Amino acid sequence: MKQPDLKANERELVKLIRFFSKRAQKLMDQGALSPEHTQLTTACQNLETQLISHATNRSAILDKRERLQQIIEDNAQCPKCGKADMLKRTGSTRNERGWNCNTYKCRRCNITFTWNRPNNPWDMVHFLEAYIAELEQSVLTEQNEELKAHTEAAIVQLNDSLARLRPVLGTSDEELTALNQKEKEMDRLIHQFKTYLQIEKIKLDAYQEPEEEV
Repeated sequence: MKQPDLKANERELVKLIRFFSKRAQKLMDQGALSPEHTQLTTACQNLETQLISHATNRSAILDKRERLQQIIEDNAQCPKCGKADMLKRTGSTRNERGWNCNTYKCRRCNITFTWNRPNNPWDMVHFLEAYIAELEQSVLTEQNEELKAHTEAAIVQLNDSLARLRPVLGTSDEELTALNQKEKEMDRLIHQFKTYLQIEKIKLDAYQEPEEEV
């Protein structure tokens, strides 16, 4: 099974836990420590399991969020030549509405531009809401019945897309908020337990027999 990605402080604590557990077990086997120390080594093992579980959950949440980020396809076209085959994405920027949009360079026309569509589903929700509002206004004044019916059908489809997208994004946001809170709790626990183990490690060092001088 693949090990989850651990943060630096998590890796440091896991390393300390394994070193401490191995040293304590060796001294208990030698009879230098009382079996009461098994409670501490068990606590160490439980914390390591908790760290691995938390890191696994964090990776799953962030991976899912990354996949959500990528569901939006730009289908960008150069505003000058109207083609997409020579476009190179150069980055992203926030437009006047606060939406994050991709920027491109057309190597055919040698121009750079910002595509007028959000590059992520969170901003796309706001884009669709604004677009639906514009379509609803156009329906009120549209005289052509065929075009009016076509616009009304488009509004229904867009609202359906929004209805399916919103709860997915809402769940992802809730998971991220809970994860950030858990991260703070784990960082605090890691700091406290690391300090405690460092003190206990010093105590274990005191049990070691000093080497005889030659």
